[in-house]
Amino acid sequence: MKKALLAVAKALALDLEKVLAEEGFVIIRAEDGQELVDLAREQSPDLIILERNLPILDGLSAMLLLKNDESTKNIPIIAVCEGKCNQEEQARDAGCDAYLTRPLKADKIKQILKELV
Repeated sequence: MKKALLAVAKALALDLEKVLAEEGFVIIRAEDGQELVDLAREQSPDLIILERNLPILDGLSAMLLLKNDESTKNIPIIAVCEGKCNQEEQARDAGCDAYLTRPLKADKIKQILKELV
């Protein structure tokens, strides 16, 4: 079974978890960026979805750590962006494989899942 590691706000998680469950993913939750990095190394998920504003270790820093680690560098990462400023560009620079902007749309999430996993 496919595993998705989520590190997003609870309100976002509900929408994402529904779509991921429909697509056959088991969901692992991380409460902060450090836990995200630790769980990614332990669990080897098929996909990581994170947002920038994470406690302890922000999403961009977590992404850089994961993409520079041999054990996790090939895990696709989807960044959830606010859709303003230059968050998408910063996420790409940090190594994300795709990004979603708020408000989340189920069809866009499914399209990205099909492309990455």
